[in-house]
Amino acid sequence: MDNLTECIEKMDKTIESLKASLSTLRAGRVTPGLLDKVMVNCYGENMPLKHVASIGVVAATDLQVKPFDPSTVKDVLGGINHADLGCNTVVNGGAIILKFPAPSEDRRQELIKQAKKYGEDGKVAIRNIRKDYNNKVKKDDTLSEDMQHDTLDKIQKATDEHTVTVDKVLNAKISDIETI
Repeated sequence: MDNLTECIEKMDKTIESLKASLSTLRAGRVTPGLLDKVMVNCYGENMPLKHVASIGVVAATDLQVKPFDPSTVKDVLGGINHADLGCNTVVNGGAIILKFPAPSEDRRQELIKQAKKYGEDGKVAIRNIRKDYNNKVKKDDTLSEDMQHDTLDKIQKATDEHTVTVDKVLNAKISDIETI
């Protein structure tokens, strides 16, 4: 695989990572992605919530978490409470209902600030990838000077495109957060 292809693949993965990070921020409507980082101590080990329970949306502000093993409801509830998601939990039979209040204006501003931080981190990662691959290309003795220059131009173009994508993804999330 050549340097340019590797570079673009890494930049694509950075965009996917950004999308995953942004999905953990709650906007107007709840999504199961809000619980992606919740860890539960079940059967003597820490594991992601989605490995021990199914997660579904039951209303715009409510999620339902249904443990696969009913005996782990208390463990799952403990993991959710430990994650400090800012929601009220109600145990309903073998399921847990998470009721999220509408975010206040201050909370929305915090979420926007966090989203912007994720966006900036994504841009920094893309620039670092560009720097690494520019150095690789410059040190590659098998490429002619013209080929090196052409590859460096293509890496810069990929960097610019991915930076624009970061801005688009970030602006969509901020718009989502601002929508009541």
